[in-house]
Order: sequence, then C-alpha cells, then structure tokens
Amino acid sequence: MSSDDAYMSFLDKANADVSGSAPQQGAGTVKTETVHSSLSVPKPLQSVDAYYISDTDEPFEPVALKWDGAAKAAWPSADQLSSLISPDTDLSQSISILSPSSFDPKNQYSTALDAVRAAAVEKDSSADQSAVELKVYRVEQTSTKIEYWVLALDAPESRLVGLRAKAVES
Repeated sequence: MSSDDAYMSFLDKANADVSGSAPQQGAGTVKTETVHSSLSVPKPLQSVDAYYISDTDEPFEPVALKWDGAAKAAWPSADQLSSLISPDTDLSQSISILSPSSFDPKNQYSTALDAVRAAAVEKDSSADQSAVELKVYRVEQTSTKIEYWVLALDAPESRLVGLRAKAVES
C-alpha cells in the first residue's frame, strides 16, 4: 500500500500546476500611454507607415500628450516625461535624451522625423517645418526592451506630439 501512496504522491507532484512560479510574459515592462484621452492625433502622424528596425521590427505609433510647458517652449525632464507616459510607475531613472542624429545616424527614419515636424506646425501654415526642434527620449523598459519617443513641442495646442517606437535590442 505504501508503494501506491508513494506513486500517487509522485503523480501529484508531476501534474502540479507550476504556472504560478513561471515568469510572466512581459514581466518587468510598464505599459506607457501614447495619447491622452482629451487629445486627438495630428493628421501627419496618422498616416506614418514606418517601422523601427531592431530585433523585432515595430511600427511607429502616434503620440499626443498634454504638456503645458510646450506653450513656454519648455521640454519635459525625465521625471516629467515619466509622469506623462506612465502616471503610476516612475520610469525617470531609465529615461535618457538623444539627439535626432544619434537616434537616426543613417537617416533611415527621415519620413518619421518629418511627420513629427509637420505635426508640430500643423495649425500654422506659415511655419518652417525644418526649424522644428525634435528630441528623442529613450525609455529603457528592461535590459533588452527599449522605447524611443521622437517628440516635438506643439506650443499652440500645449502638447507634445510625435511617434513612439518599441525596440528589442540584444
């Protein structure tokens, strides 16, 4: 009888649900917000058909975030951007700022960068698109999952507009 009990114990252990101890898909990543609910996406960003090339090629996604500092030509700090894109989780320590040329040294994302510039001056037909300043915020979700936020200030609308690209870099 004890051999039957031992065998049943073995079967119970072998068939035990171990999913509770298995790592969850996407563990360590924080969902970030690209469009605040009260804002609409500028037209130039709605038709961008570009992909960020990394270990996984991901499409650029439109960004429209309420930012009162835009009216004063003030860029958000890492702390401020973190609160805009992830109100519940502080990502500020994982945010760095890149120049557009260091983000795109081979000029392969010029269509995406031009769309962001166009979105920033969408309501001002006399504005010079080429004069629009861009900043790229690099948000490191994990050691391999990165988000790039290509942003411009839209002063008349008091918002940040741009594109987000997700990347996997191994």
